[in-house]
Amino acid sequence: MKNMSVGDTSNIYYKKIKQLNLVHYAGEISYYSNAELRPAELELLKQLPQGSTILDVGTGSGRFSINAAKLGFKVTGIDITPEAIAACKKRARQEKLRNINFMVADITEKKLSVKYDYVFCPRFVINAIATDKHRRKAISNMLEACKPGGKIFIESFNIMWLGQGIFTPILNLARSFIRQMRLITCQLFKKPYTGLFPGDITYPANKAKNASDGYAHLPTIFEIKSYLKHGETKSIYEITNIKKKDWLKSFRYSIWIIHELPRP
Repeated sequence: MKNMSVGDTSNIYYKKIKQLNLVHYAGEISYYSNAELRPAELELLKQLPQGSTILDVGTGSGRFSINAAKLGFKVTGIDITPEAIAACKKRARQEKLRNINFMVADITEKKLSVKYDYVFCPRFVINAIATDKHRRKAISNMLEACKPGGKIFIESFNIMWLGQGIFTPILNLARSFIRQMRLITCQLFKKPYTGLFPGDITYPANKAKNASDGYAHLPTIFEIKSYLKHGETKSIYEITNIKKKDWLKSFRYSIWIIHELPRP
């Protein structure tokens, strides 16, 4: 077998997972077309000036985009899944929303010419991007799409989530360590990625009947923060559970990483 560069093997792995995601998310359109904002998302939107422009990365069937538009925001939703974008456009027409538009786009590839007040990447979209190289590119493009002084909101799985017990975060951390060792080995010997790396998982779809399995990469919060620069970054663990005396907040299911760009 011809030796491959690190870039080649990374691209092959990304494309393989992207095809898995295209099938998975197309199968969940029926559910997300009718789903509402979650409390955490609503709480974040309440903090923003009405009428602001928002980019929704990984809009899917428009669950976040359409509900944000109903609150008075001017929204653009992008997604890799053509069937999902078609469903978005259909629902927007039915709702007679004029402050929203959609397009098929891959945030790891496309630099957007328009800049937005706020960029949202909710519902663990960042975890569906398969390689470090592509996650870095995705966040770089989000930063480019955000106006100076604007904010980026990225929701991620929390690798320290207690889940089914204390062994869940230990197992997740062990997978991440093994993943890094496997990455180094593949890069050293210029071998292609095969199967799923430790720390990457597939999971059965539970939102729509007969939808195919989904994919997720389980990062540490430090990994995602390392992609961000030139601004202030903070983390919120499951907004609805945030209390000053919530000692378990660092072990909640999800993290919102909120990055504010510096003003000119």
